[in-house]
Amino acid sequence: MSRSPRIVSWSASAALALALLLPHSPAPAATDCSSLDIELASSAQFSNVECDTGGSRYGDASHSEEVITATSDSSLFVIQHYNAGVRTYFDRGDTRKMIEGSGAFSKTGQWATGPGGDRFMVMKFAGSLTNSPSLPLECFGFSRFTGHVAHSTGYRHIIFGFYCAAQPGAVPDAEVRRLLGDLTYDFE
Repeated sequence: MSRSPRIVSWSASAALALALLLPHSPAPAATDCSSLDIELASSAQFSNVECDTGGSRYGDASHSEEVITATSDSSLFVIQHYNAGVRTYFDRGDTRKMIEGSGAFSKTGQWATGPGGDRFMVMKFAGSLTNSPSLPLECFGFSRFTGHVAHSTGYRHIIFGFYCAAQPGAVPDAEVRRLLGDLTYDFE
């Protein structure tokens, strides 16, 4: 008697929380960013761009992850890509809940829907990072689920992250569109 493969569902917020809590492999040199499946084309506007890769396995469930962290004197852009392993998929999650559950922010508020496009779900908000709670920031968070797994409610890929800047007023819609447009990927 043969057994069919078991599908294990991981929620997007659980994957993000685990990724933030689990140690990553050492960050490769900035030139290794070109080996990722995601790329930030506008990285020249950021003074520091670091990339990291890793993965996790929990019984039959597994996933790989890639992270780009781009910073300047007044902004931070974090982009994460999760790729589900064999017998694994990710359930679609709410962008706001993913941001609030990430542990990256000590405080968030003033939530509003932002401009999306290309299947990105965007939420603008004001927040303070956990490691800098006294610095108010204007931010937007984004998520994109792609690669629907047949006969399931899940997806193979999540692109998720946030951009924050020390600036007065919300991040302009044009800036949100530009930054998301500078994010490219080579899967689908």
